[in-house]
Amino acid sequence: MRRFILQEYIPTSWFHPKGVLKVLERYKDRLPDVNRCLFVTFTLDRQFFMDEEMGPGEAFDCSRDKIRKLFYKLRQGVDWEGKTYKIDVPYCTKVEFHQDEEGWPHFHVVWLTRKFIPAELISSIWKLGRTNVRRITNKKFNYILKYVCKSGQAPSWVKKRKIIRIFQTSRNFLIGKPVRKPRSKPSGKTRKIVSTIGERLDEAAATGLLIQHGYDRKLRYRQVALRDKFSNLFNHLVYAIARDGCYLGDGKIKIIEEKELLLWIKINKIT
Repeated sequence: MRRFILQEYIPTSWFHPKGVLKVLERYKDRLPDVNRCLFVTFTLDRQFFMDEEMGPGEAFDCSRDKIRKLFYKLRQGVDWEGKTYKIDVPYCTKVEFHQDEEGWPHFHVVWLTRKFIPAELISSIWKLGRTNVRRITNKKFNYILKYVCKSGQAPSWVKKRKIIRIFQTSRNFLIGKPVRKPRSKPSGKTRKIVSTIGERLDEAAATGLLIQHGYDRKLRYRQVALRDKFSNLFNHLVYAIARDGCYLGDGKIKIIEEKELLLWIKINKIT
């Protein structure tokens, strides 16, 4: 008799509260020592953008362009109060979104330098809102990487986009080369083309991870499309699952009979 375990599928995504940890796993061994390095937070003056009839999405595009120009100016050198300040070192940019409904963005930038840069100089270039110039620790850096939206919900304007670069690095910021997994051969099956971040999140929410215990005692993993979000199905059936002794804890459900599987899985399966 085949035995299955069904659990929540965790996508590799900045916008999933657990999936973000899978994203960071890719960077775990490649992050540099940033202790005492230059750390600047750039926020946006909402009223300024509203006066220009811009919402958070348009403000995001405008501010990303402004940050690129700021990097360029600092690489060339900026004169300030009789001295020239220059930052020509590797850096990274991390985006976060405020927890309110509109989800306005702000940006964290880390430069791999321990040089002194006047806060007023940075602010004079930015001009789109407040700046906070300070030093960072490795602990703080790891913390800010774990969150994009602390509420766990991506803003609606973000969900409508196909892609947003949450974490970007310049050349030589990361250590070594990324470990690339070999690509699996095409199965010949066609999958629905999902165009937006929101659609990808919805698809992941209605996907389960099926673990099969084979006769050879090896575990096999497969993504399966569900009739509804995993959380909705679990909440609806949790009493029956517990009563039948099929709840294994930690969101894992033991499934033995094929008919039980059909309660959860559509006929079409995602492999």
